[in-house]
Amino acid sequence: MTTTLPESLTEKIIAEKINEWELKKQQEKIKRDQTKIAVHPFLAVSRDFGCGEEKIIPQLEQTLGWKVYGRNLLDSLAVHEGLSRRFIETLDEHRQPLMDKWVNYLIHSGAILPEDYVIRISKLIKVIVAHESAIILGRGCNYILGDKKEGLRIRLTAPFADRVKKIAGLRNVPEKEAEKMVGETDRERRNFLKSYFGKDMDDPSRFDLVFNTSTIGLERICKTIELLLEDKKK
Repeated sequence: MTTTLPESLTEKIIAEKINEWELKKQQEKIKRDQTKIAVHPFLAVSRDFGCGEEKIIPQLEQTLGWKVYGRNLLDSLAVHEGLSRRFIETLDEHRQPLMDKWVNYLIHSGAILPEDYVIRISKLIKVIVAHESAIILGRGCNYILGDKKEGLRIRLTAPFADRVKKIAGLRNVPEKEAEKMVGETDRERRNFLKSYFGKDMDDPSRFDLVFNTSTIGLERICKTIELLLEDKKK
């Protein structure tokens, strides 16, 4: 009984293997290149609506002395092409190609989806941490910076009922209305991450640390983060 494969099948198998190995070689090169991109220590924050961020974020900004880059600022940069281009061009000519390779690595590794918005946001966030230490809020920053060991990725959360009470007090609205607001915001954020990153925002493995703000106080949260980031500077 012969074990010789038909020539056409042999060629197909070899061609597939060559393609597989070529892709692997490209991915390894991208990975080598992206490790050369130096970034400053950073704090990537994901937070649930009503978890107390209105007090925690300003306190973190004061404690760390870092600028906060939130949704409005990042989205404004992303949609204004001229401003976005000028922002990216603040990197020198050597680091701009490295940034592109880093984004390609994130796409190939499955960390981000190859969507125009995600690519623009990824580049902008990369420019920020290449220039300075910063606090970055949402917009999938924990996925975008997931391969960088220089920073800390945290999530601020609290039980749904506690968040509803918090929003009712802050917005001076009935709890029924606050419940609707919290539920809708949760769905919007969940859909955003699913649509643009293909990720589940409730996956704890995407974070270095998760704080329940109903049981852990403001000062303890900020002190813990400060201590952990001190280790990143060594």
